[in-house]
Amino acid sequence: MKHNGKWFGITAIIILTLLLSACGGGGNKIADGAKDMKKVLAEVKASVDAGDVEKAKSGAVKLEEAWASFEDEVKDKSKDLYDKAETPLHVIEAGAAVDPLDKETLNKSITELDNVLSEIEKI
Repeated sequence: MKHNGKWFGITAIIILTLLLSACGGGGNKIADGAKDMKKVLAEVKASVDAGDVEKAKSGAVKLEEAWASFEDEVKDKSKDLYDKAETPLHVIEAGAAVDPLDKETLNKSITELDNVLSEIEKI
């Protein structure tokens, strides 16, 4: 009987570990994704400020890739924040491909996206 109790305890610990990791995974993924995206966004801003079209364009691609890694979770948790992030993101993607860069428009969208990402980190 003692042997069965030991296996029950081990099984219970494994199940609890799996449950706890599943419950906490979504929020961390969103917060981590938003933080990663903010880092890329800072690089895009530096490229825009320097007038470097190629770096701004490649940064915008990285920004979209970062967003793609967690956007579905954001959409599931807050459709409003998802929509608020999509608009400036698309402006940045399109604007980063234009030579010369429209720094005013891009910086406005970068600030807007940065603010939305700060909200997304909290969900």
